[in-house]
Amino acid sequence: MYKGTPSRIRKVLYALIIAFGLLCVRLVFVQLGAAKPLSDIASSQYRLVVSLLPKRGVIYDRNLKELAITINLNSIFAEPLKVKDKGLASEKLADALGVSRNEIYKKLSQEKGFAWLARKVSPDIVRSVRALNIKGIDFIKEPQRVYPNGAMASHILGFTDIDNNGLEGLELRFNKYLKGVIGYRYAVRDAKQREVPGYEHKEIQPVDGDNMVLTIDGLIQSLAESELEDGYKKYHAKGACIIVMDPYTGDILALSNRPNFDPNNANASPPDSRRNRAICDFFEPGSSFKIIAASSLLEEKVVKPSDKFFCENGEYKWCGHTYHDHTPHGWLEFRDVIKFSSNIGTMKATQRLGPERLYKYIKKFGFGAKTGVELPGEVNGITTNPSTWSKLSLCSISMGQEVTVTAIQLACAISALANGGNLVKPRIVQAIQDKTGRVIEKFESKKPQRVISEETAKEMRNILRGVVDSGTAELADVEGYFPAGKTGTAQKVESNGTYSHSKFTASFIGFVPYDDPKFVIAVIMDEPRPFYYGGVVCAPVFKKIAGQLMSYYKIYPKQQDNSAMSFLSSGLKGKNGAKREAKKNNR
Repeated sequence: MYKGTPSRIRKVLYALIIAFGLLCVRLVFVQLGAAKPLSDIASSQYRLVVSLLPKRGVIYDRNLKELAITINLNSIFAEPLKVKDKGLASEKLADALGVSRNEIYKKLSQEKGFAWLARKVSPDIVRSVRALNIKGIDFIKEPQRVYPNGAMASHILGFTDIDNNGLEGLELRFNKYLKGVIGYRYAVRDAKQREVPGYEHKEIQPVDGDNMVLTIDGLIQSLAESELEDGYKKYHAKGACIIVMDPYTGDILALSNRPNFDPNNANASPPDSRRNRAICDFFEPGSSFKIIAASSLLEEKVVKPSDKFFCENGEYKWCGHTYHDHTPHGWLEFRDVIKFSSNIGTMKATQRLGPERLYKYIKKFGFGAKTGVELPGEVNGITTNPSTWSKLSLCSISMGQEVTVTAIQLACAISALANGGNLVKPRIVQAIQDKTGRVIEKFESKKPQRVISEETAKEMRNILRGVVDSGTAELADVEGYFPAGKTGTAQKVESNGTYSHSKFTASFIGFVPYDDPKFVIAVIMDEPRPFYYGGVVCAPVFKKIAGQLMSYYKIYPKQQDNSAMSFLSSGLKGKNGAKREAKKNNR
């Protein structure tokens, strides 16, 4: 710069040099730091990417009846850059879609090439929006999960979200099989936002999900749901559940809970309705747990069915605590201790066994551990080691206190008595299949573990037949089919740690027929009222389902073999006297 240059010109030149320097710095920044974000913005203006969702796999019952299917519904989307009069379009779409104008306007004002307006809408809404003929508003088919039977088997199946991801039940547990693989549709648009045919156009087709076959029988599930609903409403229970199971394979033929929900609109029901109580709730079982003490005593041969115990006329003091029977009894044979559900007789017998041996059989029967059923959310229940037991624990646990169980654990335990002494693992999924029917994964029944001898199991079946024939569960008897089982009525524990005198858990677990069991049925009622005995509120539900199962499988009634059941005539005052006595004690 020459010496005689005016100062004003020098200032302008300096300013230009500084501006040029800043511009160079900006160019370097754009090239090195901001190139990709800016490129992405530019790319989004002429590239269109739409996800193509796969069809979720079908869930079938054991007879290949559809329990969960997928249908295609229209979803409505906008290409905001194509919509000219966004205000007018927002007003028209708001009326058709039933949403606020501001919400629509906000979506249409985005500097994006794609925005959802409504997902999986009814044909009526689609027709209304099409009639508006707004440029930049389009439609795409999306798969929608549908449960044809509504609330039936809802806690087994679960449900999905808007994008077909499993959220509960088998939909969640086997989501990776059922969901499939998402596809994509890519397209290129010109400056006027028109799709350029054949230019860099690419479509990756989605891969549909695999199908699932369950052990559930749709008809049995329907029967179980209906009878459980009747009992649940009749006795105003807080909750209820039922399990129908094959005692030899562990196949679950039906599983239902109350309250329930419609998976087609799961969000309309509170979370409590969606809880699978059969595997997620644990409770003190009360007298239904006496099958464990009785089986242990017989297996260890410390008690014979004919051994007699004095039941203290209904009141027994032990270690500073007084125990009661619901109905006073004097001397009872051990088979009648179980038949009439005597707490005192059971406690006295179990004292011969001792804590360690009782605990061994509690664990062998599967309590305190998950059964391994394929449903998500299963809990262990609570059993404690004898080293932590108090002086009262042996007596309390023998009659179903100080231990918590789940409904499915009780079903497995009673199955071991029904099938000859083997603990089975429950199964609810048979196989995963592809669209051609080829089996991808098969879920075989697990080899059962022997927990008691066949001789002990047979003796227990005879004793439990007595419970139904002339004991605490006469309301469970099905003429001509001779079921067997055990009632339970347990006081619930209050928040202060004491036992409630107004809140109870009632149960009945049984099988039919007693001498050749085909089915195991467990029925649980949470806080039924005004009646709360298992023999009153749960046994009738068992009876109705058992009778219908026999009819469904064409198993015909037969006459009782009096010689085989001669033991029933023993006990209090002969059979007729025993029945009169039992009616006083529906425990």
